[in-house]
Amino acid sequence: MFRDALFLLFNLTCIWVVLKGLSKYQIPLKTLAIIIATWLVFLVVLSVSGFLNNFSTFPPRIMLVLLIPLLILIWFLVSKHSNQVVTRVSPIWIVKMQVFRVVVELFIWWAYLQQDLPVQMTFEGRNFDILVGLTAPPVAMQWLKTGKEKPWLVLTWNILGLMVLLNIIVTAILSMPTPNQYFFNEPANTLVARFPWVYLPGILVTLAIALHLISIRQMIQMIKGLPVEQAS
Repeated sequence: MFRDALFLLFNLTCIWVVLKGLSKYQIPLKTLAIIIATWLVFLVVLSVSGFLNNFSTFPPRIMLVLLIPLLILIWFLVSKHSNQVVTRVSPIWIVKMQVFRVVVELFIWWAYLQQDLPVQMTFEGRNFDILVGLTAPPVAMQWLKTGKEKPWLVLTWNILGLMVLLNIIVTAILSMPTPNQYFFNEPANTLVARFPWVYLPGILVTLAIALHLISIRQMIQMIKGLPVEQAS
C-alpha cells in the first residue's frame, strides 16, 4: 500500500536525520545504531507474528512497544551516558527536530480518511500534537537565540508538549478494543499493532518524548548556568 510504504520511508528518514544530526556533534553512534536496528527488527517480528493484535487484556500488549524504549530512555537520561548529548548537542537542533510531528499528524489524518483510525486520534478530534510541531521552529529560533535565551519559556513549552503527547497516548489506548475501551466509534485503534504502523508508538512517539526530555535537561542546565552547546 502506497500510504504504508511512505510511512515506513518517513520513519527511516527520521532515524537517518537523527543519527546524522548527532554525528555532527561528535556523539558516538555505533551502540545507538545497533540498538535502533535491533528494535526495528523486533517490532517487525512482534507485529507480523500477530502478537500485538491481542486486545483482550488491559493494558493491551501494544503498550510494550512504548514502555520498553521509554524505560531504556529514562535509564539513559539518568545515567552519565546522557551527559555528552545534553552538553554537546545544540538545544536549537533538539527543539527544531520536533517539527517532524507535523508530518506524523498528516499521516494519522490520512489513515483516518481511509477509515483505518478513529477521528479522535487526529487534529479533527482530540489530537493537538500538530501544534507542538508547528511551534517548534519559532520556539527554537526566538527563545534559544544566542544572547537572548529564555530557558524557562522553552522548559514550559517542553512540559506542555509532553502533556499534549500524553493526551493522545491516553486517547489512543482508550480507542483500542480492550475491556476498558472508552471511545466506541469505528474504527477501533488497531492499526498501530500492524507493520509498519507499529513504528508510530515504537519509534515516532518515543523520539518525541526523547527530544522533550533531553531539551528539559538542557534547559535546567542553562537555568543553573552550566555549559550547553549553543550552535544550531
